[in-house]
Amino acid sequence: MMPIEMTERSNPNAQQDESAVAAVRGGDAERYRELVERHERRVYAVAWSRLGDAALAEEVTQEAFIRAYRRLWLLGDGAKFSGWVNTIARRVAINFGLRHRRELNKRERWALETFDDSSADNAAPEADPLHTPETLRQTLAELPAAHRECLVLFYLEGKSGAEAAAALGISEAALRVRLHRARAAMRERLEEKLEGSLTQLRPAKSIVPAVMAGVLATSSAKAATAGGIGATLTAALAKIGLAKWLLPLGSLISFAFILPGLLASWLFAQLELKNFRDQKGFRAQLFRSHLRSRVAFIIVAVAAGVVIVLIFEQLIAKNMFPDLNSRFSFWWVMVLFCSLWIPFSVRQLTLVRNPYFIAQVGGQIMTAGACLAVALNLWLPQWVMVCIFGQSLLAMPFYGQRPVRMDYNLFLRALEKLLSNPAAQLADTQCSRDEMLAFARFLGTRWLANHFGWTAGGLRLRLPSPDFGQWTSWVDLTINFLWQGRSQIILNANGSVSAQLGEKDIRALQTLRGSALIPRTELEAEVAMSVAVAWKHFREKSFADAERSLGQEADSAVFVAPPSVGGTAKVRWLIGVLMVLMIAINLPLFKSQFSNALSGSLHHLQRATTQIDHADTAEKRFYALGDAAKENFAAGKIELARAYAVELMGLIPKYTNNWNDGNAVQDANLVLGRIAVREGRIAEAKKYLTASSQSHGSATLDSFGPNMSLALDLLKKGERDVVLEHFMRCRKFWKFHPEKLDGWIQEVLAGKTPDFGANLLY
Repeated sequence: MMPIEMTERSNPNAQQDESAVAAVRGGDAERYRELVERHERRVYAVAWSRLGDAALAEEVTQEAFIRAYRRLWLLGDGAKFSGWVNTIARRVAINFGLRHRRELNKRERWALETFDDSSADNAAPEADPLHTPETLRQTLAELPAAHRECLVLFYLEGKSGAEAAAALGISEAALRVRLHRARAAMRERLEEKLEGSLTQLRPAKSIVPAVMAGVLATSSAKAATAGGIGATLTAALAKIGLAKWLLPLGSLISFAFILPGLLASWLFAQLELKNFRDQKGFRAQLFRSHLRSRVAFIIVAVAAGVVIVLIFEQLIAKNMFPDLNSRFSFWWVMVLFCSLWIPFSVRQLTLVRNPYFIAQVGGQIMTAGACLAVALNLWLPQWVMVCIFGQSLLAMPFYGQRPVRMDYNLFLRALEKLLSNPAAQLADTQCSRDEMLAFARFLGTRWLANHFGWTAGGLRLRLPSPDFGQWTSWVDLTINFLWQGRSQIILNANGSVSAQLGEKDIRALQTLRGSALIPRTELEAEVAMSVAVAWKHFREKSFADAERSLGQEADSAVFVAPPSVGGTAKVRWLIGVLMVLMIAINLPLFKSQFSNALSGSLHHLQRATTQIDHADTAEKRFYALGDAAKENFAAGKIELARAYAVELMGLIPKYTNNWNDGNAVQDANLVLGRIAVREGRIAEAKKYLTASSQSHGSATLDSFGPNMSLALDLLKKGERDVVLEHFMRCRKFWKFHPEKLDGWIQEVLAGKTPDFGANLLY
């Protein structure tokens, strides 16, 4: 026997598949039509065998081919496309079965009730030649006797579980197990029969147009290639053993890629730790403790993320959140998430003027803006990653000013005898708000204060916690804005300072030192005096003396090498160079996609014009005129759009039985109606809208629904009644998503204008 690999490649269909897949990956999306035409009947058979419902099987078939196109870059060997797309169809069918469980509940018995001869005589003939009593009888006869007996007793003779178990001499639990296995065996046999009888089982209409419409409407014709070096690398990995099974698992497996990042973070932390001069000192001790806590937190967070993904996948499978996967909803959630803490971060800039923190806030605003641009469909998602890379690059020169010393709590410095508190004459000095705020910024820029609030007599500053460091700085600055239990100092208008040690910091300091603290009042007095002396030096412009009073040791006393060049500095710059190279390599693709996103109509107009130019027969023009009319209208070429629409209208009677007839009726009336609205002929536009819904449907219209651009134009003119009638007429062919029509009807009745989303593009 020849090896499987050689057998597959010797198959002419496999060779054609390999050629088509290579062409699609190379950017020729139209070649995907060949794959759909060659395999639609087999994929439909797989879907039907799982669902037993023709309408759902057609929807699954379309969805399977569209998903296969989007993931084509994951297919290692193009010659294996047939088996691969069948596997996708099985998974999609399973999900559809879960979503439509109520509708398919009666089919759980595979229509075994039709075996009853008394009812068979009166039954209407089965429309599907494969789903007949004779086929089911033959399949049942092929099952092992044990499986056949339990199915006959339970289903045909209508015995209860207890009665059937007693008749077979087994327990009810054993009967349930046997029934489960018998149903699975029969389902597999039926599927084999269906897959082997493609000449008898096929969709009612070709799904090729619907699939190609979905492919071209939902991608920039680059989805199959996934763009850039990353796609080439992943496609290569997809050919290697276990990787080809792991890569398609998507979101769940993506959590596994956090593990290398976790390892890299741990290795970087070890380099940072080695940069401390005193490896047994309190700073290194705090750093190690903080590192252990961080690793534990990431592990718990990853585990929680996996659980959440699994739960949401089950909820989605049960159709509890039908719009959860929509790009629109996802990116608005991202905008909300990224923007949630921006007000707190911006307020902290009043106090914390550290360059690293400023760069972080700027990056946060940049990322939120990028997500907003994607949500508004102005940018493509890839540009969010570009912004994240850009944020990291902008912050990189200031990494040396991150809070890595671990000694930013003034009470901790007092316990470690770092505060300089020489005898000083402190005279009462009236200070303005601006002067108090200037000293507060002096403290905040050095991470010694992270929140502020005005009181009747001065300025209250919250101190960072004793474990404040590079991993808690952002949280401590932007999220934990409460004062209860936290240490604070108050700058009074007369130049005096008072300090208060918080309960939370007391517990943290006791844990760190492992022994009782010196009396609280003494600590508070020492910190207050040191801050007061520092404030005096600050007013005198003696900034170095002010830092010494606060225990701010030089970097050379704390680190082997300054943080800007020691620790992970060299590695960070290497990563920065790699990020710049990655952006540079992918920039042409991003630029092209960005240009298409901002002028998408131009991209589609060029394609529509090319199709018209190559349409050398009346039938080919009939297929190309709809897109040409719509795209020219979108581009502002009104007269050309009118000419194409009129020509299409004239060809419709000649092709009334053509698969594209329904699309042509919609497109011609749509364009002529929109032109009428543009020219102020509203009554005529209403007639065109009514005529557009006289379409008997098509594979595209039945699946994705009608184009609502003309309906939107008329709603803006206040013509609600004709639009409501249009919605009702569309029900006759758009049966897959009646909930959308119901929602739009309710919004129009409430005086609102619906968000038609993608139905403005189809």
